[in-house]
Amino acid sequence: MERVKIKGYLRDRTGKEISKKERRQKLLPAIVYGKDINLALKLPLESQKILKSINFSKNSIIDMEIQEKEKKSTIPVLIKDVQYHPLDESVIHIDFIKVSLEEKIKVSVPIVLKGEAKGIKDGGILQQILWSLDIEGLPLDIPEKIELDITDLTIGRSIHAKDIKLKDTLKILTPSGATIVTIVEKVEEELVTTTAEVQPEGPEVIKEKKEEEVETKEEEKGEKEEKKDKEEKKE
Repeated sequence: MERVKIKGYLRDRTGKEISKKERRQKLLPAIVYGKDINLALKLPLESQKILKSINFSKNSIIDMEIQEKEKKSTIPVLIKDVQYHPLDESVIHIDFIKVSLEEKIKVSVPIVLKGEAKGIKDGGILQQILWSLDIEGLPLDIPEKIELDITDLTIGRSIHAKDIKLKDTLKILTPSGATIVTIVEKVEEELVTTTAEVQPEGPEVIKEKKEEEVETKEEEKGEKEEKKDKEEKKE
């Protein structure tokens, strides 16, 4: 892990208005908590610049020097959470968590793809499914990022969590079968041309059929009446 050092000053008072005042003074409100510690801090501009230089990474070990009046102490911490202003997206608060360099921790490490896959050159499409891996290990053993070489990846092939090789001291918690990246074949869309619509002939057929039935019934009726007249004449 990357390791940097910053300073934090103990806050005498807290609250919304106090935080606004501190920000106007270029001081960033923060808190550090963990085993046997829970302190409200304010970070000077110099410390803010250092954190910005590492992109507020949650995987960097930070040696936090805490100034309490005439007392100084330095503890290892990780960034746990960063709060941003909803309008200008500036950082307005940071949560730090104290860690022990001798105890394992669980973190999510970002995955960075390297190289141009053969499958892309052959017309395939790259799909990245996972953007980070969950890892357990000692803080100083955990990498800042995982670089994954995809140069030899061809169409139809994938890279899974089980394919990632790390130090023996590290354990990947992400399911081994989880797909990280794959190359799929590009599917060409076919244009479907709509031909002239064919009007249904059903109603006309039914109409013709009904007319035929009426004519047949009238003929049968006429024959019956003619037969009846002949019988009456015979009588």
